[in-house]
Amino acid sequence: MTSTVTRLGASLSQLLRRTGLWPPAMDVDAAAICTHPLVLSLAQILQTHWRKLEQCKPLALPRGMEQVKGALDDGPVQIRNCCFSARGFRKMHLELASIGPGLNILHAVMFPDPCWDLPLFGCDLVAARGQVSAAVVDLSPTAGALSPSLNQQLQALPRPEFSEPRQLPPWGDIFSAAVCFIRPRGVEEEQAFQQLAVGYLRLLLTEAGRINPDSPDYPATVARKAAQLRYCRQQQCNDKTRRVLAKAFGEPWADDYIRHVLFDEPDS
Repeated sequence: MTSTVTRLGASLSQLLRRTGLWPPAMDVDAAAICTHPLVLSLAQILQTHWRKLEQCKPLALPRGMEQVKGALDDGPVQIRNCCFSARGFRKMHLELASIGPGLNILHAVMFPDPCWDLPLFGCDLVAARGQVSAAVVDLSPTAGALSPSLNQQLQALPRPEFSEPRQLPPWGDIFSAAVCFIRPRGVEEEQAFQQLAVGYLRLLLTEAGRINPDSPDYPATVARKAAQLRYCRQQQCNDKTRRVLAKAFGEPWADDYIRHVLFDEPDS
């Protein structure tokens, strides 16, 4: 009897997943595909903070995008995604990827609801052969500037002196003056970057809990929506990301993934 119930349960689960009725996952298991300690730690920190937000709920991804597998010359490619929405945030997205035996990628963005005067939180890590080659975190403004209270707190946040800052890409004018883009040298700098990223995250969440939204047709809301649209379109210009995805999955898939998973535009 038990085995029959188990088989029926498994069949029902498979049917719900195929029809898109299965609830989206509330988190992603970083350790299933990634190995670098900083990637694993930040993935856990982000998901823990997100799940505590008011009105947090899983946000459905396009069909087939929760887990993706492909191949490159360097080895297999695996991608895991999870998305949430919460009070003040239209979408919070965590992507984890591995390429071959040693390349780990973390990509996280918190897109605010344009009715809220909040910046975008963005954090990316690229680790290859045990070394983090790129680490970036920012609170990117969606208005003319960050709010005075948030800017004051950001300026007061302790900022480590990293030994190897990196240059922003040509489309990097969407980032704030407080963006941190580095190649961390050693475990101490990796931990310092994590502390800074968590500091940015907590400032944003505190600000989100302090303010109230504007109406959808309020001029500032309209301006923030336009700024968020520009942010997404500038990020879509990242040819390095497109080339890697296109090589593993084909150009149409890469364009669709960038436009509808990584940097989907706010509703018009």
